[in-house]
Amino acid sequence: MIGDVRMRKKKNYLYIFSIVIAVFIVILSVGYAFFTESLTIDGVASTVDYYAGEKLPTSPIVLDTSNNRYFTESETYYKVDFDSESWTEDTYSLTFKKKLGMLDIDKDIYYTVSFTNPTVLPYTEGTVTTEITQNDGGMLTLAETTIDKITLQPGEAVTITMRFKTHITWRHHTEQAKATVSYMLQGQRKYFYFILTYTT
Repeated sequence: MIGDVRMRKKKNYLYIFSIVIAVFIVILSVGYAFFTESLTIDGVASTVDYYAGEKLPTSPIVLDTSNNRYFTESETYYKVDFDSESWTEDTYSLTFKKKLGMLDIDKDIYYTVSFTNPTVLPYTEGTVTTEITQNDGGMLTLAETTIDKITLQPGEAVTITMRFKTHITWRHHTEQAKATVSYMLQGQRKYFYFILTYTT
């Protein structure tokens, strides 16, 4: 009789202990499920690169394939010869050297460069401005620049054309103009510079 009572008490303890463990496991499972769901909702993943800074990403195009140069020109200036070019990140620099024997004439030459959008995002709200940065002898009479696309889709190319108008009467001066091309990318305006120089 006493043995039966003890057995029943032991079974009751085991039964209550099992219920407590089961309830504990259920609470843990529900808590983990809520925690996992909140992580899934709050966490946002993105596979698109973020482009920091103000430099506009560019992929330059070689337009003059016969000379392996980035630019083309509408015509040449007698005794004003190509000297160098450099495309470094957000800046393209093109330099010409004035030589002895050049003629005292007006010239209106168009210089063209081009690049593609190497990102997976469109460039929007394209603008361009031009400033004369050096004009020692006052011989640079006009500098202006155009772009052929206001919006540039991924992989698409834009053409930048600078009009450089001079009346060179003396070679020992420097003429320089700077075009600033800008587009909106990821909500920020980013810039590319085209610098053209006539020097001695």
